[in-house]
Amino acid sequence: MAADTVEKVPAPPRAIALRLVSVGFGYPDAAWKTRFDALLRAARDSRAVPAGGLNKLEQALSAVLPSELEGQHFRLFGPAPVCPLELAFHATKDPNGQAKKIADLAGFYKAFGVESEHRADGLPAVLEFLAYLEIKRVHAELNGWSEKRDIAADAAEKMRGELVFKTVGVIARKLSAAGAPEFYLQLAALCRSLLGGKS
Repeated sequence: MAADTVEKVPAPPRAIALRLVSVGFGYPDAAWKTRFDALLRAARDSRAVPAGGLNKLEQALSAVLPSELEGQHFRLFGPAPVCPLELAFHATKDPNGQAKKIADLAGFYKAFGVESEHRADGLPAVLEFLAYLEIKRVHAELNGWSEKRDIAADAAEKMRGELVFKTVGVIARKLSAAGAPEFYLQLAALCRSLLGGKS
């Protein structure tokens, strides 16, 4: 989702934290572990997340075998998921309402010239897009472009408030009820705290 205009901006701490959570919900194969560990180090170095939260997340990941985490990911988020990562599914049971939520999210992406390879309401894609908006906001702020800064900040706040925050709360409750591993519970808690805060 990167754009040429923001490629050279060092990732702001909040963007790193959002990407950490986005990747955390991805399929946990060997490549995932390498990427997640790198983002965990970046989050620690940038103080993107309080050290206590990162420690809990890291301990929870260490406490589960990779094969068990893969199985749990498949059970929780796979083809017949206990807890789908598609936000529209949790926002409403009405198919028309779900289609509207997906269209609303796709509208946010399109307004910023972003095309997602995945469903617009997939939680990892939404978190990556919010990280992108944070990078755009900081880039505009560093260049003194107050209007562009405000546009990115307002879009992120609206997206979080209207379309994402409550739904992630539903996902967190479903993960807990489904007996998800502590890693996913910690990830969901971190996700909620990031989405509830201002840019």
